[in-house]
Amino acid sequence: MSITKASGIVLKYCNMNDNDRLFTIFCPGIGKISALSKGIRSHKHKDFAALQPFCYSDFVIDTSKGLGYVSSAQIIENFYDIRTSVEKMSLASYITDLLSSLADEVVYDEEFFRFTLNTLFMISKVTDTAKTTLADELLKLKAIYELRAVSTCGYMPDMNSCICCGSAKELEYFDIYSGGAVCKSCCEKGLAPEAVPMTESMRQMMAYIFSADSKLVFKFSASPEAIKAVSEISEIYFANKLEIVSAQLEYFKNILNGIA
Repeated sequence: MSITKASGIVLKYCNMNDNDRLFTIFCPGIGKISALSKGIRSHKHKDFAALQPFCYSDFVIDTSKGLGYVSSAQIIENFYDIRTSVEKMSLASYITDLLSSLADEVVYDEEFFRFTLNTLFMISKVTDTAKTTLADELLKLKAIYELRAVSTCGYMPDMNSCICCGSAKELEYFDIYSGGAVCKSCCEKGLAPEAVPMTESMRQMMAYIFSADSKLVFKFSASPEAIKAVSEISEIYFANKLEIVSAQLEYFKNILNGIA
């Protein structure tokens, strides 16, 4: 008998019949595992709680028959508060969808996996603040995850000097396709036709996200205007560099806009 014992995040599942589900689980050091759990659709199943979406659990999976079968699952962290709002659930679904797409790139990156767990934890605990709404804070977490993912995959842009001339002054633009800050002079000369306007607050926010320790990256405040603008840049930059487009992104944005 071939047995795999591993900890991982439940990414998604599909119903197989009236009783069973096929799960996709991401385990660091292993990658994505497809495994069937028989009878799991019953709330009385011993593994029901540990096999909910977004759960981080310990798994024992029997792979002796080709398709994996979940022998047992035990919760490590269920991020329960994600389920208290549809907005939180929609962002968590987007994050796990991105992790699924990035699985081959980050399979051996323990730090990125821990960062993903921290992101899910932050989503579960996010609330309105004195200066920002729940929607603002979720957009902030989305931008952080996208930009850190791009950086992890080798596309960290230079946010402290112009990518055209090297100047550290008047960095008022960001080149979405080349990646990096662009000074006002170079942009006016047409040297960065794909650059978009960037305030100093946005530049500082992005520079911090790219450079901060993964445990501290969430600990900053920004205006709703800067958060929204950076969120728009981050999703375009992410999609351009990693060529990943998730249907969950549009669902999340529709939920925030109240049209889903």
